Amino acid sequence: MRLNKKMLQRFHEQPSIIPANQFRYWVFMNYASLLAGIAHFFLFIPMFALVGLPSLALFNIASTIMWALALYFNLKGYLKTALLLGNIEVVLHAWLATLIIGWDAGFPYYIFLFPLGAFLSSFSTGIKVFSSAINCVIYGFMSYYFQTAIPLISIDPILIKVFNYVNIFTFCFCLSYFAFQYRAAVIEAETKLEKEHQKTNAALTERNEILTQLNKELAEAADYVKSMLPEPLNKGPVQTDWRFVPSTSLGGDAFGYHWIDADHFAIYLLDVSGHGVGAALLSVSVMNTLRSQTLPDTDFKDAKQVLESLNMAFPGEDNNDMFFTIWYGVYNKSTREITYASGGHPPALLLCDDISGDSESKLLRTPNNVIGGLSDITCEKSECKIDKPSRLYIFSDGVYEVERSDGSMWRFQEFVEFMHKAENSGQSRLDHLYRHAKKIGNSSNLEDDFTIVEVAFG
Repeated sequence: MRLNKKMLQRFHEQPSIIPANQFRYWVFMNYASLLAGIAHFFLFIPMFALVGLPSLALFNIASTIMWALALYFNLKGYLKTALLLGNIEVVLHAWLATLIIGWDAGFPYYIFLFPLGAFLSSFSTGIKVFSSAINCVIYGFMSYYFQTAIPLISIDPILIKVFNYVNIFTFCFCLSYFAFQYRAAVIEAETKLEKEHQKTNAALTERNEILTQLNKELAEAADYVKSMLPEPLNKGPVQTDWRFVPSTSLGGDAFGYHWIDADHFAIYLLDVSGHGVGAALLSVSVMNTLRSQTLPDTDFKDAKQVLESLNMAFPGEDNNDMFFTIWYGVYNKSTREITYASGGHPPALLLCDDISGDSESKLLRTPNNVIGGLSDITCEKSECKIDKPSRLYIFSDGVYEVERSDGSMWRFQEFVEFMHKAENSGQSRLDHLYRHAKKIGNSSNLEDDFTIVEVAFG
């Protein structure tokens, strides 16, 4: 009894050579080989011996040995060898029994067991089809030659019927065993699938909850960034307007303007590399620094000093290798002169109204590096006299780097020409520009932050 339990336990101890997807088939073949050996030893050997067919009784002794070998090879993990041995035994058994006692004894039924067994395996489809086809061909040849052939030994027709019924019963038992194994495999697969489905649903639910919370936090952060932006100025010698549309809930663009003193008005716009939370945090930090004028030993009326101090205060290696471009200018109300410096940023566009109604433009830029890219830089600044009513536009590259549907980009010069025409269009220039950019990009959302500030000098 202990030996039987130990042997059956061995049938379920998966060898390291057996892949996980073949484990069920390996267990199936262990029991199939054992049952086949038991059937031959306890059923066919006594049955053939009792009816006076010693040759078939002796062959079934050999069959029992073959099934024992098949069980041994299967336990060792040689599945194909075990299956081949079992199939050889089935074919030889069916052929020899049919040759000796005739077709009607029903032994050819077993030839179809091999295709059923192969169907339950994890072998390739090619192996299954090829091996099954061979057995079907063997059955066809046996049917053709033996249904009308005279058996070597003539025995009582009643015994032939007994053999036939026994073989039908045994074959049906084997079919039931195959069906049980197949049903167990299907139930196991469905159970695993349902568990994976539940795990996936749980993971998706958790992810959605995290995304909802994250979106809420991002929305709050976006509101905070927008709250940091200055209100448009509608009165006074300097008036302002702006449009800020980040490409995501948080962008890397930021801008500001304020009176440094009664005579000097600072204007700045920066664009941090990348998008999202990291870029927004850096842009807010820079904007707060400029607004609160907390750079040490810096004259905020001097654009050159401001850029050099920003480069020292915000090195890229301390900010996840992020850098930013910036345009910084200071307008002197008394002299009507603007001093400015740009670090890797697009030039500001100054449109001056002529008495005739025509407008001329100037591009205000200086050849400085991006801020945070190099540890030690020297910046240049420049000045521009504003003798007549003018409008200054400071913007990020997302305003004009818009991809058309054919893959080409809207060029900077085309943007400048558009602003000239929009100057006399009678519409809000910034709204007109934004609608045009969306039309060019053929999308309601632009790929980059759309940020532009308009400063009007009377």
